[in-house]
Amino acid sequence: MRIVIVGCGAAGGTAAQFARKTSRDAEIVLYDGEGYGQYAKCALPFVLAGMRWEDIVEFPPAWFERQRITYKNETVTSIDVKRNTVTGKEEEHYDVLIIATGAMPACPFEAEDVFFLRRLDDALALREAMERAQSVIVIGAGLVGLEAAEALMHEGMEVTVLEYMPHILPAMFDRDMAEYAMKQIDMEVVLNCKVEKVAHNTVYAGEKYRADMVMVAAGNVPHVPDGGVMSVDARCHAHDNVYAAGDCTKIKDFFGRDITVGLGTIAARQGRVAGINAAGGNDALLPPVLSKTTKLCGVEMASVGLLGHEIDGVSGRYAGSDLPDYMNGDDLVVKVIANKKGILVGGQAVGSGAAKIIDRLALAIYNRMNVRDVARMENAYAPAVAPTFDAVTIACSMVERKLK
Repeated sequence: MRIVIVGCGAAGGTAAQFARKTSRDAEIVLYDGEGYGQYAKCALPFVLAGMRWEDIVEFPPAWFERQRITYKNETVTSIDVKRNTVTGKEEEHYDVLIIATGAMPACPFEAEDVFFLRRLDDALALREAMERAQSVIVIGAGLVGLEAAEALMHEGMEVTVLEYMPHILPAMFDRDMAEYAMKQIDMEVVLNCKVEKVAHNTVYAGEKYRADMVMVAAGNVPHVPDGGVMSVDARCHAHDNVYAAGDCTKIKDFFGRDITVGLGTIAARQGRVAGINAAGGNDALLPPVLSKTTKLCGVEMASVGLLGHEIDGVSGRYAGSDLPDYMNGDDLVVKVIANKKGILVGGQAVGSGAAKIIDRLALAIYNRMNVRDVARMENAYAPAVAPTFDAVTIACSMVERKLK
């Protein structure tokens, strides 16, 4: 069996690993247009902040070769699913194909001489430009934009962030949580700012904003050699003998919505499923609940599931400390969202332990738990670690009262 994998990101690199784990005999060929091997794209802001780029490479080309995976530093320019071939420097035949070509940066306005942060080469280009610059404008206040902005600030740059929406992190937080989060970060952010074009390091958005360099972080669009996006099922199956994984795919999430993949965690899990199935195994992806997290200016932020405006439901919010009052703990705000029947469908957190709180809420969402039951769940307690009734318990109790 000859398995060809196009792409070496979180999806493609992981697919190659699990294809080899599943079949010791399959011939596996991995195409990587970048040439660095599998690296952590989510760590690119750390490269901006001074980390060595070599440190974020998790599986270099030589590692794949040691696993008897043929590594080709080539860009695939076309795929012919009727003839079972891919074309890089030359045409290659496959028995099973895995497409994991990821996404490309989106730029919904006219722009010239701007930077992006999607690939390692982007981070290295930004690092080089930073040596000749003192100020930068970042367009977009999502995860990539804000993480990049913090990294640039860390290196002494004067940073201004422009955001089209009325609050930061619009895909992650409701407005009330975003406004609280914004108070926790020391950044200059201009909201409700519609960029029309960028030229000569000048951003035209009603008024003019000028800096020594401009970076665009306005999201991504799926990238497939022949265009479009790959729709896949839970087994990551796309066509006969073709699987697809990662940001080039569209899938059904836990709530039944068609979504394009944009999270490394989902891409890696899809890669595992695609690799196993392509090599003759049988695995399936749990429908994503879209858990997200970051840490900005030392503050943890996380979310999972539906946002408030995405459902006609009820929410409850806890704002206080992560410890009993007498222990002088850290600030913590937790919001939970339920449908009209009380079934938990979403959660957001800002503060100490936010990511682990969201992991707990994700488990409750997967099990379709009612806020009544979550509010009554036992939690670990010790004054130096956690209160008797923690933030999740209290927030769910608030929703329960509203429903009554």
